[in-house]
Amino acid sequence: MSWKVSSFLVGLVITTTGAWAQPAKTDPIATAKKPRLPASHLVNAAEVRKRLGLSPEYDGVAGVESLKVAVLDIGFDGVGTGRPYLPENAELIEHYDPEFVRQHGLGDPKFTKGFEPLNRHGRVMAQIVWAVTGSLPGGPKFYLLNANGPTMLRRAVRFAIDHKVDLILFSNSFEGGGNGDGRGPIDRIVADALAADILWINAAGNYGRRVYNGPVRLLPDGYLRLRTGSDVAALRFRSRVDENTVSITLTWDDYREEEDAGTDKDLDLFVEDGAGRRIGSSEKVQISGNQPAAANESRNPRERVILTNLPANTELASDPEYTYRIRVRAKRGAFTGLDRIRILATATRDSYFPLNGDTPREAFEFLDASGEGELFPPADHPLVLTVGDSDPSSSIGPTADRRVKPDVILEDSRAFLSDGEVTAGSSDAAAYVAGAVVVLKAVAPSLRPGDLLRIAQQGPAVKWTTLHRQPSASAAAFSPGFCYWQTPSRSRLTAALLGIP
Repeated sequence: MSWKVSSFLVGLVITTTGAWAQPAKTDPIATAKKPRLPASHLVNAAEVRKRLGLSPEYDGVAGVESLKVAVLDIGFDGVGTGRPYLPENAELIEHYDPEFVRQHGLGDPKFTKGFEPLNRHGRVMAQIVWAVTGSLPGGPKFYLLNANGPTMLRRAVRFAIDHKVDLILFSNSFEGGGNGDGRGPIDRIVADALAADILWINAAGNYGRRVYNGPVRLLPDGYLRLRTGSDVAALRFRSRVDENTVSITLTWDDYREEEDAGTDKDLDLFVEDGAGRRIGSSEKVQISGNQPAAANESRNPRERVILTNLPANTELASDPEYTYRIRVRAKRGAFTGLDRIRILATATRDSYFPLNGDTPREAFEFLDASGEGELFPPADHPLVLTVGDSDPSSSIGPTADRRVKPDVILEDSRAFLSDGEVTAGSSDAAAYVAGAVVVLKAVAPSLRPGDLLRIAQQGPAVKWTTLHRQPSASAAAFSPGFCYWQTPSRSRLTAALLGIP
């Protein structure tokens, strides 16, 4: 998801996720009757293009308008309202034709799930891509596809394949659906697009310092040993503000490639307040076999607790150990030392201004976060180009099988919009990189997913001179101003998109 900052906090990134096609263009008759209203847009597009090394060298590059870009997201609020947010030929697809669903075996044709109301995240992502490519009236051709949930993602990917798109941007991830190593039902869906030679750009996610990874170590009472210290069976978190909503998601590495494949390993999730009172639990019964899941049953290795209106529990408490606590208990299954769990803890309010303070502070703190292994599918897929930004809130790897991810990190991901809002985070970073890759694809049409990864993995200490537009430029040699190096403090491959003189 894209993170938002108010205009007076520009310098600070604050965490906060019948027909087959529905044209997003306006009715020409309706347009003639009333003037089109001004549309919010990226106001620093020219500066961004220079920073990415695209301007002036690649201004007006031929071939951009012939390319197709699919933006997969949960919301595109504002598209189709008569405002020129995107090229006139952009198409918005919220519901997929039942015959299309039936033809490709994409679930129950009667099942539909619409966009998230009032969510404009996907629209802003597409606008950033368009601005980076030069805001040409004719394109690239955008398909704005509903990917609100795994079933909608499957349909969106098949739609993109059928329409022969060149690039997919997915500035999102799934809190379940994978084992953190590029395997699982979500990554299997992505593999179909990659097999069709579609370039896939994925946001790393904004879960920095919000994830715990660890082995399954059973204590005599069935609870898991999660850390060292006075209470080894608990992970601690704090909320510094009242009326916060906190989500705790537990997954373990028993996902298969098939969606809802089932699991015979069962864990339960509990949350307690500082006094040890249980305030939330998730005790679904994990099942396998062919039977459908009944009430309080699940075919996925996942448990989730959502705590609403949570009171603050730190600054008013004299005891520094007075924290909320997360516990996990094994109910059933042959767990071994090779099994691992992952716990994601997020809050709707991540920052606040303390009394008499002039700078914001963290409103939510996960004290026992691992500080690595924060990528969720499909950001962990080995053949997607995973993009983060330099803020600590951006998710980092490595993956569960110890691959270096993200592949690219953008130093400054802020997007200044003409409505006065500023967005930042890995979503924006991925959109910026996607726009640059569209230009790359226009110059080097033979570019394939593997080529893109090889470019990103050349570093550290690799720098390419900017190539001029030449028909013979090869995909493996072309890079529009990418500079790569190793960041010692985080021990990961880092890339900033900089203009090269």
